[in-house]
Amino acid sequence: MNRMKEETKASLSPIESLEELVYLSIYAPADVGEMLGSAETRGRIRRLSIPHLFFGLEGMDEQQINSLLPHVTEAQWAGILDLDLWNRDQMGCGEFLYWQGHICEAEDAVARKLLRATDSELWELTFKTEMKIYAKVEEDEFEQEPEEGELLETPDKNYLILLPEDSDKARLLRAVILRLYGLDPEYASILMEETRARTPIEIEEMAYQKRRRRVEDLGFQDYFDAIEVYTFLPLREQLPRKKWEQIMEMSRLPATVPEHWREVLILFQALMLLTRPQESQVVWEELFFVCNKVLSADSVSPQSAKDVKRGIRKAITGINLGLDWWSGGDLQKAGQGIQQHYLESYFQIGYSRLSEVRRKAQDLEDTGDRPEPGSFLEVAIDALLETYPLLAELQEDNKIKRRFFTTRKDLKTAGEYLDQISP
Repeated sequence: MNRMKEETKASLSPIESLEELVYLSIYAPADVGEMLGSAETRGRIRRLSIPHLFFGLEGMDEQQINSLLPHVTEAQWAGILDLDLWNRDQMGCGEFLYWQGHICEAEDAVARKLLRATDSELWELTFKTEMKIYAKVEEDEFEQEPEEGELLETPDKNYLILLPEDSDKARLLRAVILRLYGLDPEYASILMEETRARTPIEIEEMAYQKRRRRVEDLGFQDYFDAIEVYTFLPLREQLPRKKWEQIMEMSRLPATVPEHWREVLILFQALMLLTRPQESQVVWEELFFVCNKVLSADSVSPQSAKDVKRGIRKAITGINLGLDWWSGGDLQKAGQGIQQHYLESYFQIGYSRLSEVRRKAQDLEDTGDRPEPGSFLEVAIDALLETYPLLAELQEDNKIKRRFFTTRKDLKTAGEYLDQISP
């Protein structure tokens, strides 16, 4: 079996090998269900990294998740919420209620642990969005007349809550609120009062900033920071120089390039010129950093292995394209370049040159200069018009393959396509 794995790995191209390595190091899910099945492995769950644990939850049923909760740490629970609830800067209240619904089934000690690990702003935003809270000013008198609908009086009798019309959501909110009061009545009352006093925008902004800091500590990029990876760099733009004293080392990625990667891509060849382990390690971390930026900027779901691997491949080929163009194919210059400048800059160079190719293709499109319908050239030009241009290639079996640009030679090929239809 091990020999089969080694043969499979050896058969991969350099790009596929590195793509697989980055995926396994950061994004591959742990088999949490299997770990739960043995007393020997259950204790290891709390030592899992947050991404590996989170990605391993896919497909687990309610009973399995309830069995898992005693074994997760507060940091892991906060990380699960951070990775699952947010789409850019918008928090999903339905997803939040799903996760917090598990405290209704959990033992008190476990439920209190989950409660401590959950930002109060997430509760407040969900309450503000999904229900209305009426405070009692005197016995049987409220500050305003409650609207008609399903109402819930809190156990301390200080608030009357108008639950949502959706019966499933109303039932879950009722159960969660009563559980909150059972676990910590004072905290539950504070949540009610804070929800009434603050605006949704204020609450969401505070929740977003807390989440942002945590995911950045995990190495993940905030969307609004990540989109800068697609910055256009003019031809003679001076690249920022690397500040080595500000770079942290990362231990999970390798410090050397495996033998079977020492092939044509100049990025891998340049990596081999780094003789100091610290330098090599830092460049590997930069590679992970750029991969994460591309995935975040493209809003790739971490739970789709296929999409994640494609995003990693996009980052690798983009960096190699920029480095090859910047160095003119000079390996010594490329080696010095990855020592002096950030890999993100080379991705931006590659993206910028692709943007120029796309603009030329768009100019031809706008003037009505189109290839013959159904021809390979039509497919090739359409590939160049993608938001992130792709290179079309005609295979020996006459099938057309579209792939990411990787080298200066690919840019030349695209130029030849464009020249064939230029007026």
